[in-house]
Amino acid sequence: MLHRCTLLLALCLFKGGGSVSTSCKTLGCGGRDKTCSCTTSCWSFSSCCDDYGTVCPEQSPTIQLGDVNMLITTDLHSWIEGRTHESLLNASLAHVVSALDHLRKAADVEKRDVFFFDNGDINDGTGLSATAPDHVEFLAPVMQSARYDALNLGNHELYQRNGHGIVEGPACPVVGLKESGYIASWQGRYLTSNVLWSSTEEPVGSRYAVVEGKFGTKLLVFGFLYNMEDHCDAVSVLDVEQTLASDWFIESLEAHRTLCDGVVVLAHMDFRDALVDKIWAAVRQGMGPSKPIQILAGHSHIRGYRRLDSHASVFEAGCKLDTVGFLSYSFEADGLRIDHSNITGNVQQLAGAVNRSVSNLPTAAGVRTADAINTARGRAGSEQLLGCASQRYRLLGPLDNNSLWTLYMNQVLPGALLDSPRSQIAIIGDGTLSYDIFPGPVNVDDVYKASPFANFWLKLESIPGTDVAKLLSQLIHPTKYDLPPYLITGAPVPSSSYDLVFCEYDTEPIVGRLSKILGKHLEPRLYKPLLNTSSVLNKWFEGQPCASQDVLV
Repeated sequence: MLHRCTLLLALCLFKGGGSVSTSCKTLGCGGRDKTCSCTTSCWSFSSCCDDYGTVCPEQSPTIQLGDVNMLITTDLHSWIEGRTHESLLNASLAHVVSALDHLRKAADVEKRDVFFFDNGDINDGTGLSATAPDHVEFLAPVMQSARYDALNLGNHELYQRNGHGIVEGPACPVVGLKESGYIASWQGRYLTSNVLWSSTEEPVGSRYAVVEGKFGTKLLVFGFLYNMEDHCDAVSVLDVEQTLASDWFIESLEAHRTLCDGVVVLAHMDFRDALVDKIWAAVRQGMGPSKPIQILAGHSHIRGYRRLDSHASVFEAGCKLDTVGFLSYSFEADGLRIDHSNITGNVQQLAGAVNRSVSNLPTAAGVRTADAINTARGRAGSEQLLGCASQRYRLLGPLDNNSLWTLYMNQVLPGALLDSPRSQIAIIGDGTLSYDIFPGPVNVDDVYKASPFANFWLKLESIPGTDVAKLLSQLIHPTKYDLPPYLITGAPVPSSSYDLVFCEYDTEPIVGRLSKILGKHLEPRLYKPLLNTSSVLNKWFEGQPCASQDVLV
């Protein structure tokens, strides 16, 4: 499913005439300042410069164990195997599991508990997701190997996948998670406080859970999703405010007020979202003034932290394993001391954070997760060679010959999707692509990282060119950024008619607007069901053969 948060990262880099610096030597390493137009997305400048890891080296954060400790992942989006093309972000989920083991071993000495949480959006990002019919089949066993204490779901588990029956397959990924036994395997610790099955009005997972650490710490844990409206028809998403006022929620707080040592809320929403403050206020009212409350946020793909009161905070730990979050708190005479750290998703950073070298970081549990990742990659065909790229095609930057958008619109769609580029116009939204294509051999995983959402294609036939132009004038409005909201493969000629090709995610803005322009209801037809927004890039690269020396790279 197209991810609008991806655009936030892209837009922070566009300046002035549309150029973007690709070197920290030019841009400067900076801190969280205004060197790079927006401070929230360019948290470490690895997203702003190609050479961040060498020009701006980081020190491993100092992890300070408290009375209660948490290791956190969020918005993994199937980026769990370490990045081949970015040496800075080379850590896999297996390395995180190993780091967890070392943290727990150190905490055992002091008889302190360490908990492991995930905050949802496990799918949509790499070939491990998009090559599976339900987008989660290959990921689920890897997540199960990671031994989380509690998990939340995200919006990407809930997007409609089958077009309400237009194509075969589960309605949405969470259906696959249920049917595979994944949700049940967590034994009540897969949390969906405000998400219900629409057919039964029963919670998808559990409304809440009490998790207990090795040394007796008991945490009351909830799992909330923001007020999502565009979810699949298999589920209902209740407004957070409605859920906070429900009898079960109020009673759960009352019942556990003295039985639990703290409250954790897995909240799949921006750490700055007003809903966070509403959740905090409701929990605080039910649990009293001094009960520790930690809200673990997500969804916006940034690093962020806010103190909510003397005993509460909200913490968001990046995305796509670019960050592993650590939070601890300790009881002190004047209140609660809360410490948090952002650990960059780098093997050396993780090892340093738990006082280990890279060579002695792996543990038996970590090796099992590494094996699960390798098995998943094999099932997904991640390593299958497709062809070669003659250069780097960039997601960010001006729409020139180095742009991935230019390649996709000018070559990939006309060459791999459209039957007649002169009489067909393809329209795609600005969230279709999400990662660079790098020079040299290109495999299945490379193309699915560049175009990860695998949305199927629809077609409207014989639309007059004048009406196509009216539609485009509404869709492609001027912005202060270089990337428009929608991109097209060609401009319409008023005297001609066109078939419009678009992906199902953009049905409402395209079909809805065009229906009003034409004054009649339009029903798009399925177009080339064996292709989707991801596989067209796959197909195109199959026609880009490698020289023998390229294959050996």
